[in-house]
Amino acid sequence: MPINQKEVTPQLDSQTGEDQGEEEEQPDDENRLEKFTVRLNGQHDLEQRLKDFKAACEAHEKHARRRKRKRYYHLGLVAKLVTETTHDELRRMLENGTYTFHVDTVGNKPDELTAILDTMNIAISAHSAERELRLTTGLALEINGECCRVGRLRNNCTVMLARGAVVTLTTDESYRYKGFKEIVYVINLRCYLASVQLGDMVLIGREVRGKVVKTLREALTVMIIDAGLVASYDFIELPRQCHALDPDLYPDLYMKDLEMAASLNANYVVLPKIRCKSFLRAVRQTLNSDFNLKLIGMIDFEYVRSNMLDLLGIIKLVDYIWIPDMFNVNCCVYNYIMEDVLPISQCQKKPVIGTVPLERCSDFKRFELHDFLWKVDAIHIQKSPWCNKYPLIVKKLMPIKDYRVGAVQNKMVLKSILTSYQTIVNFIIRTISSIECQAIFLFTTCETASVALSRIEIYCPVYVMVPLEETDDAETITCKVELARALHLRRNMHPVLYTKDLNECSYSPIEFGVDFMRKKGCLEVGDFVVTLEVGKEDKDNVVIGIGEDICILRAFYVSPLFACEKFKYGG
Repeated sequence: MPINQKEVTPQLDSQTGEDQGEEEEQPDDENRLEKFTVRLNGQHDLEQRLKDFKAACEAHEKHARRRKRKRYYHLGLVAKLVTETTHDELRRMLENGTYTFHVDTVGNKPDELTAILDTMNIAISAHSAERELRLTTGLALEINGECCRVGRLRNNCTVMLARGAVVTLTTDESYRYKGFKEIVYVINLRCYLASVQLGDMVLIGREVRGKVVKTLREALTVMIIDAGLVASYDFIELPRQCHALDPDLYPDLYMKDLEMAASLNANYVVLPKIRCKSFLRAVRQTLNSDFNLKLIGMIDFEYVRSNMLDLLGIIKLVDYIWIPDMFNVNCCVYNYIMEDVLPISQCQKKPVIGTVPLERCSDFKRFELHDFLWKVDAIHIQKSPWCNKYPLIVKKLMPIKDYRVGAVQNKMVLKSILTSYQTIVNFIIRTISSIECQAIFLFTTCETASVALSRIEIYCPVYVMVPLEETDDAETITCKVELARALHLRRNMHPVLYTKDLNECSYSPIEFGVDFMRKKGCLEVGDFVVTLEVGKEDKDNVVIGIGEDICILRAFYVSPLFACEKFKYGG
């Protein structure tokens, strides 16, 4: 028995009979019983509560440290699908934020292409059924364009062409998927046959070089001068290829491919090895007039640099720039991309997709926090030939080391931020975000305003609220879906596309976003949040910075749901 209780007992016995009678008359006095209990065990309760409070504080600090270590800078992901891609791999990619898929229509047979798209659609349907939010994915189909490429060799293997060997380059469709060492099919060769002359030098792939020794009506005969390996779908470079094509033949090279892409419900068209600006302009005009497709361009930077072509004019004609071989080019081309291509694309507001060849685990340290990653908006990944898996670890290539440190390229960047009217909102948000902001919520119907926040100075995720109302017509719904799909290829952007069924309490878009992210565990009590609403008095005006813009900026800490809500880490 505690010592305090022994001291109290004689005091009760020494009470007068009058007091004892009062106690007998009022034995259920709750106030007196509570006081009596606190007097006996008060010190023990206080020590126990202090221990519980210290344990809750330690648990909170441990959780905060763990949460800070898990913060990574978000980049969009684009994955290339092949015939070996399984349903489980697609599901895993969708769970990790890969919502844009790239399929090569040139390197796959029609039945293989159908099988790949069927597997993709089944995986997307299964994943959509498990999600609360509406899922928006994008399909990018790669077409051939103006290039000449070797058809598929027999058994899809690689052949060795020796010096002095003779190879026939034919336009016979029967060799399209079963070429041999002696005769191979060349895509688009029919359009260039008239411009090839005897004695011209032809480059096949990366290594083989040959000389034209015979020209026929439907074929060329080439004698190999420099030996090397030739694989299926290698590019062939003909003399005067960029200028020898008649503009009247342009539609014959791309029209069937665009019609096929539209029939397969594609959202993007990938044009490889862009060199000829006039051909690119013809494709651009056709897309604007007849098709609802975005153009992803893979520019041949080495050719453009060596021939001093109009890089700015080429970049203006594409919607997205894809750099597939950034880490395999020579030093001159690398500097050309970093110093000329990327600044022009940023000035023209063209998103950049970069391929990171992460094939082995040892490659992770090579690409972690690489300068190139700070310049791109999305990362393109493909199945590794070493481990036969997709390197989804690319999500962790850019860990956030310090929230409070924002790096800029030079002093002129700060000067332009302080003096430019269009970036003043971004400057305010970046300043507020320097105190470890956990999230930014944006509500707007303007894509230009949405992507204005996709900057390297902001280290927290930006959730763009895209509500689908019952009063929206088909055109409005299509516009919102296209906005969500475009944001998947932007850095640091997370579109939240939802319907009225999820918004049971009829919250505003910003309030729904905060509440939904709390339920998903992305936000917690005490997190610092910035909200931004961009409205338009004139709905037809969708260009930020022109006309009457209404920007509502708020910054607050996430409060508990209820006033009496208990501390999360308490006992």
